[in-house]
Amino acid sequence: MTSWNRRVAAATRVRETDGEFTGQRLAALGLPAGLHPDDATTVFSLLRIAEGRPGGFGTTILARVEGADGNPDRQVRIVVLGNERGATTLVGDADDELILDSLTGLPGREYLLEMLEGAIQDTTNGNHSVAVYSIDIDRFKSVNDTRGFIAGDDALRFLATKLEDALRPDDILTRFGGDEFTIVCPHALGVAEATALGERFRATCIDAGTDSPLNGLTVSVGIAIGRADRNAEDLVREAETARYQAKELGRDRCELFDDELRTRSERRNTVDQRLRKALDDDAIEVHYQPIVDLATERIVGCEALLRIAGEDGHHLNPRELVGAAEDSGLIRRIEETVLQRAAAALRTLPAGGDNPIFVSVNVSDQRVLDNRFPLTLARTLHNADLPSEQVHLELHPAMLAPLGAGLRLVTQLRALGVRVVIDEYLGASDNKLIDKDAIDLVKLDRRLVRGIHDDRGRARAELVIGSITDRGIDVCAVGVETPQDLDAIRELGCRYAQGYLLSPPIEAIHLAELVAAQG
Repeated sequence: MTSWNRRVAAATRVRETDGEFTGQRLAALGLPAGLHPDDATTVFSLLRIAEGRPGGFGTTILARVEGADGNPDRQVRIVVLGNERGATTLVGDADDELILDSLTGLPGREYLLEMLEGAIQDTTNGNHSVAVYSIDIDRFKSVNDTRGFIAGDDALRFLATKLEDALRPDDILTRFGGDEFTIVCPHALGVAEATALGERFRATCIDAGTDSPLNGLTVSVGIAIGRADRNAEDLVREAETARYQAKELGRDRCELFDDELRTRSERRNTVDQRLRKALDDDAIEVHYQPIVDLATERIVGCEALLRIAGEDGHHLNPRELVGAAEDSGLIRRIEETVLQRAAAALRTLPAGGDNPIFVSVNVSDQRVLDNRFPLTLARTLHNADLPSEQVHLELHPAMLAPLGAGLRLVTQLRALGVRVVIDEYLGASDNKLIDKDAIDLVKLDRRLVRGIHDDRGRARAELVIGSITDRGIDVCAVGVETPQDLDAIRELGCRYAQGYLLSPPIEAIHLAELVAAQG
């Protein structure tokens, strides 16, 4: 996109009046003063059609602009937008391509960045700032899954209308794709006003009636504020980061991008860069923490743990790595690499007879939600030449909470021959998926083991472990750090144990040495 005219007649209501099209009226709508009379007539007719159009209206025409001699000397592209609130025009060069969202009639990312750059430049002439808002519907995927795509489209159109109703005259609303909307407020007088506007946008769902497509839905809002020392891309990225923070803190809230969030964002960028470099350089490491059968005191399996070295040589935080991989869309490549490394490691181990060593691999929440996950997993196992019966997949309990979707996923995974493990289990004993026909193993949250030595903690651990073993499912205690931890989990009926007392995460060569030493 080249030079979109920044003069936008935002939400200008056009009324049919008599008289000639004067230069002042054209300029008021952001239209060229020399617009050819025939094309001006067409534009004003479209504006009358667009105004008040339910569901939105958007169209583009090529128009002629006359020079000083009265002859056409160039063409411009004019976009006419409208909805229940009114109509507006956008003007650009003939070779510009402003792609309007077909669902909402709103312009997209390139247009917003152009408008935002202009608004940032305007802050040099005043005491105001620019506020950017990144907004999306919480758990929107579940709307499409449970209500259908038509209902999802209705929700997006209705939200666009509600957000437009909440705008001030100079504010600019765009749709970035999916359920993500971005608003630029060119004149924000400070944090208090910017936050108040954010709360107004968040309330669009709250104020929706019971018959509204937004009924029962909420939105998360991220806010970024800047002046002439910032650029458009940075402000949009900061608003998106603040929106992610709002979701992590529980959704249905506004979050402001501040210095603390900036530090965390810079850290995330550093981790993301190291992650990409490790993939490009084939420098992904996998360490293995042994899982021990308490009855035989032999290593029967191991958990594969992602490791990537930072610039200082120390390994980066695994949770940071997974978060960065999910945000950047690299999680599939990471998990496939881990499985391939694990397959190679298992092939170096001494033969285990009828019970070969298994490898337990964490599956990210994002991958679990991907309907293609079972298919891509089957392909990965085939490419890695890894027998499915030697693979344990660790899933977080929350991912299995929606019973229908959880049962379908478990059924598909078990059909591949892999073992399904619930990880970080704290004791939702009413979860109907805790059944020996669906789950092969439950790994306790390390907090249960940590608190096992006082009466209250032991009683809770005993209740949780008993509720699992009574259903015929084995339990693995995670985070076993002391002999006292080991004695306690034995007494409470855990079959397996994993923790630094038994072994820290180690490289494949050292795992092979431990297994060989068992005889």
